[in-house]
Amino acid sequence: MDLSGQNQNKMLVGAKNVQYLEQEWCMFNTNAKDLSKLGESITYACTNGDCTALGYGSSCNNLDANGNASYAFNMYFQMQNQDLQACNFGGLAKLSMTNISTDTCNFPIQIKSSAPSSLMVPSLWLLVALPMVLFM
Repeated sequence: MDLSGQNQNKMLVGAKNVQYLEQEWCMFNTNAKDLSKLGESITYACTNGDCTALGYGSSCNNLDANGNASYAFNMYFQMQNQDLQACNFGGLAKLSMTNISTDTCNFPIQIKSSAPSSLMVPSLWLLVALPMVLFM
């Protein structure tokens, strides 16, 4: 496969020394008492994560409601570098040390970043203060 446009028949090569975060997944808590915020929580997770695999015709579009919530929560959790606070959603989510992937849907683990964690996720203070500064 020539990706250079120079008629070279070179195969793609996998990246070396890729490091992943811990073997941890965030999933829907089936023992959750109050489900009134479930839709709102899934929307938040998908808005700030990557739920494209849940779309029609995608690899994870055959999950049940619990699976959809788990996928959304896990993608958000992974994109937050597995910050434990990112796997709560008001008690709707819980941590799993067992891979929750299915035969047709992979629940991925995030690749470790080389950037310092303080640069990865804006602090809550910044998220609250920035709009106030912008609109004053």
